[in-house]
Amino acid sequence: MNTIIKKAALAAAIISAPLAASATDLVGGGATLPALAYIGNGFIDPQGTGVDARLSTNAGLDAGQDASNNNYVSANVTAGSIFAAFQTASRTASYCQTGSGTGKRVLVGANSLNANGDCRDYSASPVGFSAPGSQTDPDFVGSDAPLTADDVTDFLNGPRDNREGLLQVPALGALIALPLNLGNDVFGNPISRPNLSNAQVCDIFSGDATSWDQINPTWPSQPINVVYRSDGSGTTFAFTQYLAANCNGSQVIFNTNEDFAAAAPVGDYAVGTPASGNGGIITEVSSTDWSVGFANLANVLAEQDLDYADVEGENPATTTQIAYDGSDLLTGQVLGDVNPFTGLPQPEPVSGIDSNCVLVINPAAQLTGAYPIAAVTNLLTYTQGNTDPQALKDLVDTVVNGSSTLPTGFARLDTGATASSRADTCIKTDA
Repeated sequence: MNTIIKKAALAAAIISAPLAASATDLVGGGATLPALAYIGNGFIDPQGTGVDARLSTNAGLDAGQDASNNNYVSANVTAGSIFAAFQTASRTASYCQTGSGTGKRVLVGANSLNANGDCRDYSASPVGFSAPGSQTDPDFVGSDAPLTADDVTDFLNGPRDNREGLLQVPALGALIALPLNLGNDVFGNPISRPNLSNAQVCDIFSGDATSWDQINPTWPSQPINVVYRSDGSGTTFAFTQYLAANCNGSQVIFNTNEDFAAAAPVGDYAVGTPASGNGGIITEVSSTDWSVGFANLANVLAEQDLDYADVEGENPATTTQIAYDGSDLLTGQVLGDVNPFTGLPQPEPVSGIDSNCVLVINPAAQLTGAYPIAAVTNLLTYTQGNTDPQALKDLVDTVVNGSSTLPTGFARLDTGATASSRADTCIKTDA
């Protein structure tokens, strides 16, 4: 599968005016990784208070209030984004950046999470997507971590079982960068963007290297502060998949997981700092000397003066291709247990729902060229009982098969036409 990343500057921070009262507002949320492509960069500190918005909406949804009755920050969908291309006077799409783990729990109704819980902002943990009134079910979810067999079981045995089935399609490809905050070398010179090998990345995130001079002898012996995700995250899933594929040899050090603390030996770090969301990772790395993290490249590039590492001689910002083998698109497969010998999840046939409606890129697939750390983010929804099935089909098509320009670091996949066709078939028009 050959996928070209369209080189483009980030969409200008032009906030769209709220649309007229709409017949349909599709309410979704989940992964933070695709947010810049989905809803643009208007969520970045929209009020100049240093707090990023989780909720982006042109439908006037309420992000909620904190314990002191202060409104949480929200934003509009940015002009030039994918959702802006989808929106018309009669339909909108709102998105709450909860992280993939929370997004999937809202989808299946696990942990008593519902779509009408407060989305909040990046000063607090979200408990929903800020859907209006009694709307407990989301219209769609974004997740960089594909469905697991446990997710499907939770769906079949939970409060959303009346929806009959689930649709999952690969939506976009995205590069994961390693943001850095390094000072001067032992000679007093500023450290420019370094080139790390896969082995050095493994040493940092395994804790085998605990000070920066162990990575480069010309750097000071400052402790390495590894900033990692505290929330369930598809970005973490994709990054730990890369670590498992490249760092595990005769001994399994990393297991692919949405929970980084469960996936990696964080207790071996000189300093380990958890942070919520891609935005939280970037904020922490930006404000802390001698730190390193992992986050969506587009988010890293949006942060002024934040540096990042090349890996294996490849600069992610100039990478022009993400390539998987065509056989890596699986139908009717979900992720089962992690293989104890590889640390990678094992695909297994889905049961209990229509298998033709579940598409996934094989998690064992590795990039065959260019920058080596990437994620595939997925769109998920229900096959039946949707308020406006046609609007939902159109949204999926706009994301996976549209023509809008994407921020640097994102790519539409060659599977877009297949994904759009599958959504058109699987999303039923009858309630």
